[in-house]
Amino acid sequence: MSGTRPLARGRLTTTIRPGDFFGNYHIVRRLGKGGMGEVFLVDAPQPGVQYAVKVLSPDVAGDEPDFVERFKREAEFSMRSRHPNLVEVYDAGLDPDTGLCYLVMEYMRGGSLREAINAHPRGLPVDTVAAVAAGVAEALAFVESCGMVHRDVKPDNVLFDACGTAKLADLGISRFARTTDDEARVTSARDVVGTPAYMAPEQMLDSRTVDSRADLFSLGVMIWEMLAGRRPNSGESAMRAFAKAIEGVRFPDVRTVRGDTPDGLAALVAALTMPNPAMRLSSARMAADLLASPERIKRVLPQAMLRGGAQRPASATPWYMDVSVVAAIAAMALAIFALAAAFVNTTGGK
Repeated sequence: MSGTRPLARGRLTTTIRPGDFFGNYHIVRRLGKGGMGEVFLVDAPQPGVQYAVKVLSPDVAGDEPDFVERFKREAEFSMRSRHPNLVEVYDAGLDPDTGLCYLVMEYMRGGSLREAINAHPRGLPVDTVAAVAAGVAEALAFVESCGMVHRDVKPDNVLFDACGTAKLADLGISRFARTTDDEARVTSARDVVGTPAYMAPEQMLDSRTVDSRADLFSLGVMIWEMLAGRRPNSGESAMRAFAKAIEGVRFPDVRTVRGDTPDGLAALVAALTMPNPAMRLSSARMAADLLASPERIKRVLPQAMLRGGAQRPASATPWYMDVSVVAAIAAMALAIFALAAAFVNTTGGK
């Protein structure tokens, strides 16, 4: 490795700065930072060619003994996968000079959905919301067809190319939905993986057992946020959010915040964010098809969803009398402190 200056070495202290060389790539600037690592804009050896390089945090690999093996498997999947609504991954590996895992991806010049939402505090135009949601749903349908679950669908992981096409990024914590025993062991050493503010209730309890319906819940939260300019659980403490999710309380009808939301789109958001996964849409393919043909929503979804509403059915069993729920809460206590810290981090302490 050569460069204008050497990288700072050492586990947990390795830093990469503009002007450095990472392998053959010249670091231009940092594009973003998240729980899994940092993303940098780099110049490739070929003149005029730029990529985004994601360098995974040493903390992530250090916390999971099987992380490198899992990373390699998922990186290989990402490099094989080609879809108009997935960010392309061109290369991946373990840098021998720093010991850091990295992904080389296409550079998305249009920025992130997070930036777009921040720039429109009263919500994005309805047509834009529908187009972005349709693109992400198509990506999730493809991921689903490959037997994968993304597990971290959020605005930070939706990026736009120069033409404004929405693409889903970061399969770094995804997992195969249908695995052998050996594959399951390298999925994750942690029970809970993802971003708490967008997690489905079942994912809060155990991320290893979720299917694509957990991704659909996250998509629904994201659509709600695009319409309203804030999340439906914004401002809630981690404990309150967990309690409401476990109790089965639905999010408020998005039309109470964004009055011009079409009835069909509001119904779809409600169907995606049902606390009970058995009551959500059954597949990402169905969500993508409905977003592509909104007129079908009223024929497909139950009338109760079209009417909206945030309350549980009156006949629902109180959570404190449900033995399975109480047992789930006991299991969740093992991960509560780590999740609470992560939730506070994603909400910026608000």
